[in-house]
Amino acid sequence: MLGVDKIVTGHNADDIAETVLMNILRGDVARLRRCTAITTSSEGAIPRSKPFKYTYEKEIVMYAYFKKLDYFSTECVYSPNAYRGHAGPTSKTLERIRPSTIIDIIHSGDQSRREGGCKMPVQGTCSRCGYISSQILCKACVLRGGAQ
Repeated sequence: MLGVDKIVTGHNADDIAETVLMNILRGDVARLRRCTAITTSSEGAIPRSKPFKYTYEKEIVMYAYFKKLDYFSTECVYSPNAYRGHAGPTSKTLERIRPSTIIDIIHSGDQSRREGGCKMPVQGTCSRCGYISSQILCKACVLRGGAQ
């Protein structure tokens, strides 16, 4: 409807490391192999780009402060109970012990994308909304209305 040819997101290094860690802990090889790509696309979908892949959240906040830009951070209303809520603090704790942890986690995810040998699930579309999903219903439809 908007006529866009790419969606650019604000995902930063902290977000991506959290996603890699979460996918490792869940054993989700398919998502692990996709989550570190800077540009993702699938047939029939608008490509998404993550230009801040290697930029720490604190660097973005400092830049906004320095440039006197309005900056606000919002969390998903579902995040307090989400599995993701455990991966983020874990990566932050590890980062305090070893300052390169977040970038190292991202590089591990990148490496998994380059490695071959495992069978990947077929990526299809959600039966309810038609968006990309490896399941019958995408996560958004599951959250909106349950697996009816």
